[in-house]
Amino acid sequence: MTEGISRDTQGPIAQVREGMKVVDADGDDVGKVGAVRMGDPEAVTAQGEEPPGEGGIIGAVATAITGGESLPEQAREELERLGYVRIDRHKLAGRHLYASSAQVARVADDVVHLGVREAELVR
Repeated sequence: MTEGISRDTQGPIAQVREGMKVVDADGDDVGKVGAVRMGDPEAVTAQGEEPPGEGGIIGAVATAITGGESLPEQAREELERLGYVRIDRHKLAGRHLYASSAQVARVADDVVHLGVREAELVR
């Protein structure tokens, strides 16, 4: 947890743990939590930095967030600032989905309930 910030001010994402089931706003099973990261409002942006995948701090941040998957720069920066949940999908589609902390509506009975549909998540 970020120093000086309580769980109450972080919202429902503070209750999210790896392995929890994730459902979208329609109640459809999206997958399981593969990783969770609290937001960093002072996270660096890519302005003036090396492109992702070519090293530098942004490349390291991109790899930490995506495990090497390619996300649009703006989405990656927003996830880093807000905090995110990486969702490991059940479907054979393979790639992970990402929900920002703002998209986590609530956590109850070891289930993460999103406030958006699966189609609205970052892929």
